[in-house]
Amino acid sequence: MGHRITSVLSALNIARSTYYQWKNWHPSKQETRRNALKMAIKAVYNTNRGIYGYRRIAAFLRFILNTEVGDRLVWELIMR
Repeated sequence: MGHRITSVLSALNIARSTYYQWKNWHPSKQETRRNALKMAIKAVYNTNRGIYGYRRIAAFLRFILNTEVGDRLVWELIMR
């Protein structure tokens, strides 16, 4: 049950540095912001019964929620 991590990594042919890089990984500020924007976009879209397009959602986020966001970014986040 208690295998040494070096034995497991060598059996899988994975470098230790790769494992520790993965283990200590944290999302970037940009990724965190984009995830928050995705949630806000979904909320706006669902609140308005799915009739708002990406331009109107971007305008809503800019003016009502005072968030700096462009139309293109909203479009990209909707498509993903």
